[in-house]
Amino acid sequence: MSSDAASGDDASVGGIIDVESTESFNEAIAENDQVVVDYFADWCVPCKQQTPILEELSGTIDAPVLGVDTDEHNGLAAEAGVRSIPTVAVYRDGEEVERFVGVTGADKIRAALE
Repeated sequence: MSSDAASGDDASVGGIIDVESTESFNEAIAENDQVVVDYFADWCVPCKQQTPILEELSGTIDAPVLGVDTDEHNGLAAEAGVRSIPTVAVYRDGEEVERFVGVTGADKIRAALE
């Protein structure tokens, strides 16, 4: 259940939007008041634990949840200073305002959006 982050789809219906490019990432950050970004890798076991939490959360918040595969988009991860995965970052008005490293519960992420 994913779509291109640049498509403008409403992510509040649930699901993580796969980031396809730096441009789509930047557009999603710029076009939304708040964005949750999951930096992950397919081989990362804790990332696999984080994914269902974010999928469920995405259906209950008014912010898109972007998924950045750090193997495919290591430039984005490096630019964001991501050193460990999973890392979940909350962006507000184009700026990162909160960061969680390791598996993080939906309540903590939701609180960062309020």
